[in-house]
Amino acid sequence: MAVEIKSGDILSSEHLTKHMKIFAGPGAGKTHFLVENIKNIIVNNSIVSRSKARKVLCITYTNAAVEEIKRRLDRFSNSVVINTIHGFIIEHIIAPFQQDLKKIMLSDFGINVNNAGKITSQIEGVGILHGYEREEIYKFITDITSENIELSYSKKAMGNVQVDNEKYLSDNLRLLAKPSNIADNHIKAIKEFTWSIARKLTHDEILYFGYRILQENSTALYATRVKFPFIFIDEFQDTNPLQTKLIKLIGEKSTIIGVIGDVAQSIYSFQGARPSQFLDFLVPGDRELVEYTINGNRRSTNNVVNFCNLLRSSDKTLTQKSIRPYINEIEKETCESCKVVFLLGSTTEIMKKISQIIEAGGVVLTRAWAAAFQYIQGIDSSQVDLLKKIYNSYYNSPIDIRAEISEHNNVMWVRSFRFIFLLWEGYRSGSFIDIIKAFSLYAKTEKNKIAPCHIIQIKNLLTELFKVLSDTSSPVQLINNFNLLIAEPKYSELKEVILGQNLNIPCFSEYDDDKLIQNISNLTWETAYKLFSEVFSENSKYMTVHQAKGLEWDKVVVSVTPNNFDKTNLKQFFSNPQLLQESSAEEFARMYYVACSRAKSELYIHLSDISLASIIKSSICAFHANNNGMVIDYVIENC
Repeated sequence: MAVEIKSGDILSSEHLTKHMKIFAGPGAGKTHFLVENIKNIIVNNSIVSRSKARKVLCITYTNAAVEEIKRRLDRFSNSVVINTIHGFIIEHIIAPFQQDLKKIMLSDFGINVNNAGKITSQIEGVGILHGYEREEIYKFITDITSENIELSYSKKAMGNVQVDNEKYLSDNLRLLAKPSNIADNHIKAIKEFTWSIARKLTHDEILYFGYRILQENSTALYATRVKFPFIFIDEFQDTNPLQTKLIKLIGEKSTIIGVIGDVAQSIYSFQGARPSQFLDFLVPGDRELVEYTINGNRRSTNNVVNFCNLLRSSDKTLTQKSIRPYINEIEKETCESCKVVFLLGSTTEIMKKISQIIEAGGVVLTRAWAAAFQYIQGIDSSQVDLLKKIYNSYYNSPIDIRAEISEHNNVMWVRSFRFIFLLWEGYRSGSFIDIIKAFSLYAKTEKNKIAPCHIIQIKNLLTELFKVLSDTSSPVQLINNFNLLIAEPKYSELKEVILGQNLNIPCFSEYDDDKLIQNISNLTWETAYKLFSEVFSENSKYMTVHQAKGLEWDKVVVSVTPNNFDKTNLKQFFSNPQLLQESSAEEFARMYYVACSRAKSELYIHLSDISLASIIKSSICAFHANNNGMVIDYVIENC
């Protein structure tokens, strides 16, 4: 039986001698719980407080979560290592045990890596073979295989040759997985190039080699246990089996393991995560594991919490209660009066209402980006289709195009679009800083060399460039026009002194196929600018459920529709929501739950099928009958 605790509770020294599994739902205050208990360990636990070498390890799912925990720990952070699982393995297992890594590459895959350079992780958002010409890789392959043939593999395909973690987990087989177009006798050569020349590991390989190093090297395992006497893993429902095996291995002796998560929010099956990884988690060895629950929800109103409880009614591990704090009685009355609103149909009136919610600060959450694009205001359906095609072209790629646009700018067309938009913003606002920021994407601009004559030249250049700009202009054409203009003799001094003689803004690379190039070239300025400034942006109003995980808003519109892979429909889902098992239908239910739980005050659920009204009424009526005191105040709007 799990022990109920609150997010503000501090675990006693006795509690900290046992492994912990903590069930905590959305808005439970798990970050607060983690941070305050880590501080307590640092100050009061002699194993950590009396040693400069020993630290608390906190593993969380995203880099954003890492930064947030660092911020909250503040002055205590010197005694804590906060990282993602991949970052932890690279820094503390793979980097210090390079010889073990190379021995395992040889013993497990027959690949002898003699290069003295350090092997590390691939760069986020960049292909693992980025920076190497295909011809160089082809020559490496043919030299090893002694073949006299012409190869035509893409770098993307060759980069997808990697350790097969699934085969290792299921059958203990140490194999390399490959795309179907790669010949069997080229697999090892490609992987040898990647490991010995590029010296990079894929994300799956980081997990594999991290585990294998600890498994094979008792010194490495002992050193990890000594360095980290306490390990806390946040969002444990998102871990995959190999991560779980690694954590269990460390926890078999001396190290205390604490896992915190929520089975109802396990939505990363495509990365190997399963609800059972959390439900069935036990650490081998003699040390006891104690289960705790945090039932409070500090984020959402009673109506939102109770509707979410309906969606997770099949899960008996957790039933949330709203303990949302209010500033005053007026705010409490206003928030508690917000009903859960079901918007049925896609009439002009319904879509207008959704637009008003967005304008008032709301967000729309969808199953996939293709569905999110239809809510973007001010662009026509043909442009929406282009956005869908562009996004879907990266579906089987290691590139997260949303992250590329909002953070990385490594993909060539994304960088060139960012460049032209920054130029435009600087020109329109008169901000020379934005203009310099744009040029710095491609040139090392030395501000001290900029003279008044150069500023005049840049102003003249941009005036000429943007004089024909309209909402229907093509960003690709604007970029091409820039390249033509900057090549003119009158701007030669500007290039020589400020921008560099070889400045050129390329839109596309060898990775971009003809269809992608055509679709991107057909985007209008208005659509592309909205994509960068409103959709794939820091304060986006349109998101997928996966992207929204961990975030919260006052007003949320949920428009989550199952696809063919989900093997369910909304009638089945609302009739009998089930989310604990590992079928695709139950993962869809978890996805819906995550989406609804993002709302703090106002939850709107958009359903195009108006026949769902009767099912929703029946489901809520049954919930009221079966749950004493839990009431969902709701309204169905069908304009």
